Amino acid sequence: MDKPIPDERRLFEELVPGGAMWSWVLRRHHVLRLTDVEGGANVSLLLYNRDHLLERYNMPDTLKAQHVAYLTKGRALYSDMGRVLCSMIEDSCGWHDTVCGVSDPELVREKYGERHYQEARNEHYRNGRDQLTVELGKWGMGLRDLVPNVNLFSKVVADASGALSFVQGHSPPGAMVELRAELN
Repeated sequence: MDKPIPDERRLFEELVPGGAMWSWVLRRHHVLRLTDVEGGANVSLLLYNRDHLLERYNMPDTLKAQHVAYLTKGRALYSDMGRVLCSMIEDSCGWHDTVCGVSDPELVREKYGERHYQEARNEHYRNGRDQLTVELGKWGMGLRDLVPNVNLFSKVVADASGALSFVQGHSPPGAMVELRAELN
């Protein structure tokens, strides 16, 4: 589905299992390729200017500036200071959700019940908000720095009354998206 990045141009590669967290400083003009290996993935993406952490992804400005409700190839992700943090330069999935956010403890408990780490170990239930907050802590940030995210590989549509529906199976195995950093 996507052309491989030649070994001499690849700086780093990592498989991130479902429910896991990962973060990185993507340097200006470097490209991050995310691939949905098995299909049905969701990657909750937060973006910050590494050189000025108070500047971060701004969902309303991203959507208003481009007159869109979702992201795909050719779109930019804007900061709250009106600058482009990164550009979506490749996309075989075609639709990435910008409005639905992440799960919280209540939603996970309601949907799956409770499984604590002490009993279930690595099979315990996690929620997106807490996972993102833990990852932010690695960079000296916290809950106050949690902003609306992008859900890569996820499609959510609205019906005529405005009700939102998640589209199951939207992202096939091998779907990929490439983001080029315009700032560190």
